[in-house]
Amino acid sequence: MIHLTPELVFSLSLAILALAVLPLVHIAFRRHRRQQLARHQHQLALLRHLIAGLQKHRGLSQGVLNGDPSLATELQHTRHQLDQCFGATRGLDTDHGDRWEALLNHWSRLRARQTRDADDNLRQHHQLIRNSLMLLEDVATAMDLTLGRPELSYLPRIWHEVMQAAEWSGQARALGTGMAATGASTPAQRVRLRFLHGKIEMLTWTAMKSLREHEAAQTEHPLSDALSRVDPAVSNLLNCIESRLLQTEQPALDARQYFHLATRAVDELLGLVDAALAHLETTAARP
Repeated sequence: MIHLTPELVFSLSLAILALAVLPLVHIAFRRHRRQQLARHQHQLALLRHLIAGLQKHRGLSQGVLNGDPSLATELQHTRHQLDQCFGATRGLDTDHGDRWEALLNHWSRLRARQTRDADDNLRQHHQLIRNSLMLLEDVATAMDLTLGRPELSYLPRIWHEVMQAAEWSGQARALGTGMAATGASTPAQRVRLRFLHGKIEMLTWTAMKSLREHEAAQTEHPLSDALSRVDPAVSNLLNCIESRLLQTEQPALDARQYFHLATRAVDELLGLVDAALAHLETTAARP
C-alpha cells in the first residue's frame, strides 16, 4: 500500500489540477488565436478595398485633370466610396493605429486640396497607395497566416507579387488615361509607361507561375477561376499599351475606353486577393 504523505498528496493535487486546467488553457489559446486572425483578416480586406479605391480615384482624377470631363461623375462616386471606407478605419482594433491614422489624414488632405496639377496629383496618390501597400504587407506578416498548412503556402505571393502587379497596373491606368485624355504624350511619359509595362509583365508572370504550380499540386484549388481570368485581362492591357500608347506621340484612344480596359486587369488581379482571403477564412474555420 502506498503511504500518502502530505507532500505526495500535494503533488498529486497539483497534477490533477494541471490536467483539469490544461484543456481550458488550450481552448483559451485557440480562441485568442482565432480572434487575432479575424482582426488581421478584417484589416487586410479593408486595405484591399482602400487600395483599389485609391488606385481608381488616381486614374479617374488624372483623366479629369487632363481634360476629359466624362469621367467626373465616376470620380465623384469613387470619392464617396473612399470616404466610407476610410470612415470604417476609425476605432480599428489594431497594433498599427498610428499608421491607419496617417493614411486617413493623408486622404483628408488629398481630398481637400483638389489639386489642378496632374503631376502632383499622381505623386500624392502614389505615396498614399505605397504606404497602404506597406501596411498591408506588415499586417499580413505580423502572424503566420498560412497557419502552417500547405494549402495556404501561396499566400505570401498574394500579399507581395499580386498586390504589386495590381499597383503597377493601376499606375499604368492613371498615366495612360491622362495621355489618352490629352491626346498627346511626352518622351518621359512614354519611358515611364514602358517601365510600367515591363513591371506588370514580369510580376504577373512570376506570380502566375508560382500560383499555377501550387494549383497543380492541389486536387481542387480555390483560386482556379480567378487565375483563369487574369491572363487575358492583363494581356489585353499590355497589348493596348504597346500598340496604342507607346508607338505614337499623339495617341488616338478614348480615355474612358482605356480606363475601363485597364480597370479589368486591376480588378482581376485583385480578384485573386479576394479569393485568397475567402480561402483563408474557410480554412481557419476548420478544426
